[in-house]
Amino acid sequence: MLPTTCCDHRKNLLSFLLLKTAAVRRGVKPGELLRVRRCFTEETPSGEPVCLHRRDILNILELDYVELLVERDSSLVLFYHTEAMKRALRDPANRAILARCGYPADADARALLNELQRRFLLASGLPHEVGVFLGYPAKDVAGFMANLPRTPVEHGRWAVYGDATESVARMTLYRRIEAAAERVLNVCGDTRTFLEHISTLNTTIGVM
Repeated sequence: MLPTTCCDHRKNLLSFLLLKTAAVRRGVKPGELLRVRRCFTEETPSGEPVCLHRRDILNILELDYVELLVERDSSLVLFYHTEAMKRALRDPANRAILARCGYPADADARALLNELQRRFLLASGLPHEVGVFLGYPAKDVAGFMANLPRTPVEHGRWAVYGDATESVARMTLYRRIEAAAERVLNVCGDTRTFLEHISTLNTTIGVM
């Protein structure tokens, strides 16, 4: 049998990821950047620690993902909705930001994600343009990169610049989807039932 701590790790991590990626699953947010920790219950023949449940957890989420940064105890993973990501990366304002950062002008979404992954490996911190991939308004990504004066926003999920209307609207929508997902998860209890019922969020929170 697996250690209780490993089973607890699987349950807690899966619940956390299901809630934090809810807006991505609905296709209203292109991506979510999250740190996925390992429980280390076994080792490879060479002595490297292995998390038995990690691959299982990532598959259950039913989302595309790319590991942007792999460390011993955890990975920084970008979970994304393929079509929503394509829409975000086709947006002219977002394309302009990426072009200024040196991304290929004619690259498709997959190539842009590969370039982001490469930059994570080379950077000492988060590449500033990552907000484009996370559904932040282009004005906020550009404002952050230009170090402009921030617009105060209570309980803001990212730094806001200029008129806060669009930014607050997006934050509110993302929060509403996560809150609705949490209610569904609490009622359903198990993961499979949750995934079957989560599609009803479109009608309950008014997502188009």
